[in-house]
Amino acid sequence: MKLTCRASELGNGVQTIQSALSSRTTLPILLNFLMESCKSKLRLVSTDLQMGVTHHIPAEIEEEGSITIPARKFSDILHTLPSDKDVFISMAEENRVIVKCGRSRFTLNGTPKAEYPVLPEFNKKNAFEVKGGLLVEMVKKTIFAASSDETRYVLNGVFWVGTGGFLEMVATDGRRLASAKGSVLPKERQFRIIIPTKILHELVSLLGDDSEVPVLVNVAENQVGFQWGETTMTSRLVEGNFPNYEQVIPSKKDIRVSFSTKDLLLITKQAALCVPDRAGSVRCRFRNGAFQVSAADQTSEFEDELPIDYKGDDFVIAFNPHYLIDGLKCMGTDKVWIGLTTPVSPALIEPEAENGYKYVVMPMRLS
Repeated sequence: MKLTCRASELGNGVQTIQSALSSRTTLPILLNFLMESCKSKLRLVSTDLQMGVTHHIPAEIEEEGSITIPARKFSDILHTLPSDKDVFISMAEENRVIVKCGRSRFTLNGTPKAEYPVLPEFNKKNAFEVKGGLLVEMVKKTIFAASSDETRYVLNGVFWVGTGGFLEMVATDGRRLASAKGSVLPKERQFRIIIPTKILHELVSLLGDDSEVPVLVNVAENQVGFQWGETTMTSRLVEGNFPNYEQVIPSKKDIRVSFSTKDLLLITKQAALCVPDRAGSVRCRFRNGAFQVSAADQTSEFEDELPIDYKGDDFVIAFNPHYLIDGLKCMGTDKVWIGLTTPVSPALIEPEAENGYKYVVMPMRLS
């Protein structure tokens, strides 16, 4: 293999695939990434056996070839090279890789491609297209509610339901649930899959918030793939049955009150400052014309209220303020509805301007 490419493009390419590199592994080959020539491009590949990333960058290929290279060492080398210069890469005997830039010359010990895991091919024929910005928005509105408890593995991902032309994403950790729904699918597409949070976090990171780039999504029997531009990401799916989330979303609401999203978020953040720890609660009281919030720890107290259109009996309920804050940040509208039944039943928070988003949070025991 002998090729030339821009240091900046090579650096960006290696950074793109680093998300799939394994930091804790008993297989030394997974500490490497694969580099191989592909017509007039250089193909970079990384995997941890659960997730894989492929990225192409432009290159002048003088001799075809492939090799796997220690990822961390190679990345450290690239950080020392001027981004506006060309990098010359070639192979010597015994799988040694020579990297030149200006007067700098590095030699690394590589490993043959034959020893590297093979990633599944992305099937474009069965893929559907979604705008990157919409995909990112739906993931961000749900992924924070997924569980990080590895013993509850079916909750360690985001549940995707495709039916009737709609895609719904749902995540829960057993204490709160977030659901986002959008009309983005061909009507004939149907699937129910659980996608690991790791690949979704990396998808959000690589695409960015304002991306209008079209993303192809391929759902297979035991894997999912995403492809846009010169990047392809694949991942195994989470095995198991996701809980019946529809039963958790309250259909009955004895109390339904409208709030300014900004005001409710602020008062909740203020109350959270006086909660002993992340497992603590704030006390919320609905009374005639007012919503009162209070919290206290050993060194501080907080109390404030918001005017609301409420004329019922006094109603007191307690919530983890951080759960409320997480959900309110994702509403995307100026006003929200809060629906309640009893102090021990789930609360439903929805945008006043319907946008397919629902957030359910379990109350805490009143002290």
